[in-house]
Amino acid sequence: MAKLAAATKVVLGEPGIEHVNGQVFLNLHIMNVGEAPLGNLHISAMTLGSARRASPPGFPIVIELIGASATAHVTARFSSAELAVGGKYLFTLSGTYTVGGLAYGLSLNRFIRLPAATAAALPRFKARVESASRARYWNYTLFNDEPAGSRKSIATLSLAIAAPVAVTGIPAGWAVETDGQTFVLWYAADDAPPYPHQLAPGQSLSGFQLMSTRTRSEASPAALTSWNHASDEAGPVVSDYVMTPYRFA
Repeated sequence: MAKLAAATKVVLGEPGIEHVNGQVFLNLHIMNVGEAPLGNLHISAMTLGSARRASPPGFPIVIELIGASATAHVTARFSSAELAVGGKYLFTLSGTYTVGGLAYGLSLNRFIRLPAATAAALPRFKARVESASRARYWNYTLFNDEPAGSRKSIATLSLAIAAPVAVTGIPAGWAVETDGQTFVLWYAADDAPPYPHQLAPGQSLSGFQLMSTRTRSEASPAALTSWNHASDEAGPVVSDYVMTPYRFA
């Protein structure tokens, strides 16, 4: 528990834990059990023992408000290669927040015991998006890591954003929808089988690009949706973080 301002109390709830395919997935609950709302929570670091962090790809993660007696949810993913099943490891989350216009530091921690590896609780879509930025441009590359026999292709990439953007990159055969402020959705524009522009297993695709007047980045939620060509219907979704323009000028 952190040492906080008067009338505030923040704790890290019991996390959800999955140990799948050499990675530890954490579903984290930041609980404001105090009397005052917390504003502008900037998470600047998350660690789990000596494990390598796989997600988020960078910081900060920004949560604009956690009301009194409310809970915010974030996720993290670490490699389990340097961890032992049954071992207890210290998880630490640190950052800053404001109350009544004043800024305070935050450090939350708890021990986490690594469970035995299991199959995923829900069907997973083996896909990912990588982000990179330079100057005022943010670029995204999609990877479909499904095995060769899979019939699941990547059909859409969606980003939750909190800053003004212009879409400056759309791959051939794809289209985009955005309000320029809160979301961006790229989608394969195919409307009938065999959906040639969806991203097939084993392939990658770049050319997704945003431009913003901002120059700094923050970690924001992203989602890749799949399309199952065998059943010709929507398949599983994979969610993660990518870097997007920072919301504050």
